[in-house]
Parts: sequence; C-alpha cells; structure tokens
Amino acid sequence: MTRVWVLTVTCALAAGSLHAQTAAVEFLVDGEVWKTDSASQLLSRNGGELAVLGRLRSWVAFRPSRAVEFLAHVMAEGGSAEDESYITVEQLEIQARPSNALTIEGGKILQPIGAFGTRRFSNTNPLIGEPDAYPPQYPWGAVVTGRWSRFDYHVAMSSLPAVNERYTPPPDHYLRPIAGVGVSFGPAFRIGATATHGPYLGDTVNAQLPAGSSWQDYKQTLIAADLRFSKGYVEARGEVTWSTYDVPTVADPQRGLGWYAELRGTLSPRVFIAGRYEYYRYVFVLPINPGFWVGRATTQMNGELGMGYRFTAATLLKASVRRDHWPEHTIPGAPPFPDGYAVAIQFSVLASATDLLPGAGPY
Repeated sequence: MTRVWVLTVTCALAAGSLHAQTAAVEFLVDGEVWKTDSASQLLSRNGGELAVLGRLRSWVAFRPSRAVEFLAHVMAEGGSAEDESYITVEQLEIQARPSNALTIEGGKILQPIGAFGTRRFSNTNPLIGEPDAYPPQYPWGAVVTGRWSRFDYHVAMSSLPAVNERYTPPPDHYLRPIAGVGVSFGPAFRIGATATHGPYLGDTVNAQLPAGSSWQDYKQTLIAADLRFSKGYVEARGEVTWSTYDVPTVADPQRGLGWYAELRGTLSPRVFIAGRYEYYRYVFVLPINPGFWVGRATTQMNGELGMGYRFTAATLLKASVRRDHWPEHTIPGAPPFPDGYAVAIQFSVLASATDLLPGAGPY
C-alpha cells in the first residue's frame, strides 16, 4: 500500500508542474464491510466471519495534445474480505483521437467485450457486486472505436480470452480478434453485439493435454449482446452471452449461455434503488489427465438488491444483499455447490488531486 501512495503522490506532484489542461490525477477510495455465509463458491468471504475491504484506485492522465492522451490506472486492495492484499497496474495505454468520431487505444487496455466493464467502478456501478459472467480483464492489445450517425463499432486484438477462471483453467496470452457493432435510437436506447474467437487455455494445462496437441488447438467462440434503455428516472440494462468451447478428450463442443438484467430507479436527487438478476449455464472445464478432461454444464443463478445515497456528487454510500443458487453442478464425484448469501455496505469517495494543486483547473 505504501508503494501505491508514493506512486500516486509523485504523479500528482508531476501533474502540478504541467499546464492544467494537460494533466489530471484522480483517486477513488472505497471502504466495504461484508457478512456472508461460509460455503458459497461465489459469495463467501473470510469464512463467513465479518470482513472488511479497502480499495484505492488512482488514474493519471497526460494529454500532450488534443489528439493524444496517456493513461495509467493503478489499484491497491486489501483486507479480510480478500484472500490476499495486492497492488496492480490495471491500465497502461496511449489513446489517439484523429477525429471526434475515431479513437485508437493501445497497451494494457480494458477487455472490449460486454458492456459492464465501463461501469465497474463503485461510483458508476449501481450495486456492490459485479455480474459473474466475465469479470473485467486488462489484456495487452489495441482497439479502434468509432461512430457514424446512430451506429458505432469497435474492432480489437486482445491477448486474453474473456473467461471466468472459476470455471476454466487460467489462460495465457495469445492474440485473438474482437469485433462489435451497436445502434442507438436517441440517448435513451442502445443495442449492441460483440464476437470473438480464439484459444482460451494456457501453459498450466500442458501436462494434461493429449499427446501431440497444444493448448492453442482448443478454441472458444463467444457472442455477446447488450441493451440499455432509460425512461424518466428508470434505467434498464441487460447482457446475454452465447459461448462454445473445444474441450480436450470431449468429442462435442460444449455450449454455454448466460445473461443478466439490471434495473435502477432514482427516488430523489440523492437516493436510488437497484436490482440485478443473473442466470448462467457455464461450461465447466477441468483437466484430470491426458486421457480425461471434464467438460460439463454448471448452472448458477443469483440476484442482488441494493440502495444508494449520495451525500455529494463525489461521495456515495451503498448497501446491498445478494443470494446465489446452484441447481446443477455435474462434476463426477463432487457434491452440489451450496447456496449462499452476502450482505455488504460500501462507502466511496472520488477526488481529483490536480484540483487541489496551485494553479490547477479542470481537466
């Protein structure tokens, strides 16, 4: 944690020596308290005992010209609600905007699959939990985005597949293509789709692969669709994902399906309520030996309800309750996964360091 504070303070001081329109340093600080059951594969924290979590995010952006920007995003997290404390550089990229309708990003980028990734932070996520389908990832790669009239698109090369490592082995870096399109009908309604295809395994499974094969031989195909609709004080969002996996020693491709629906309602300028329901039929992939791999369906459902209160535009308090249910988990010889619950409280503060520096102004 000390190294992160040194890094962010150093960046803030460096930013203060630059013109106010060329640099920005922001912090997002989260504090959480959790109480969960002791057995849920998805929700359990700290063995079911009361748990706390602290998280610090820092963004440093430098814009040498109107068309070019450098961005670094660092996160530190620790507490009894996590297995270990850690510091990581999540994003490290350069962005170029040749025109208002075209953006090119390269480096360590946010995985450009699905619509939740851009809302993953505590001040933009209406709940405390995140959809379980594909947690936000930060592969190396490049993405080009653009908009023409009501249509938008993105094409990318990413070094990682979109997977949840609870259900498949850890992946390794291997460039794979991603492409997506969207259409907006005014500011209140948008629908989009994204597709990708490529290897999803990694070097950790080499000893369990059939003779003469490599992990790059086994591919994942993923197609995702997302929707956003707002009306007055109510906003609805949803995503659905279809996936296909080649699994060693399993004759037929294994197919998955998952979706979530989210609803948020604003009761007053300071108070909102939100709910999210998720259903996933995962492909569970587990290597046993070169002659036998598990490739079976695992079904999981969960729902979360919560409420938020904004003290100021930068200070937010949220509380939520979440439950999960595992009706189908067919690993040979393994018992069913138990259902569970989680209750959480989260307090978040967003601050801009450059606003506090002498001579600094809005970014």
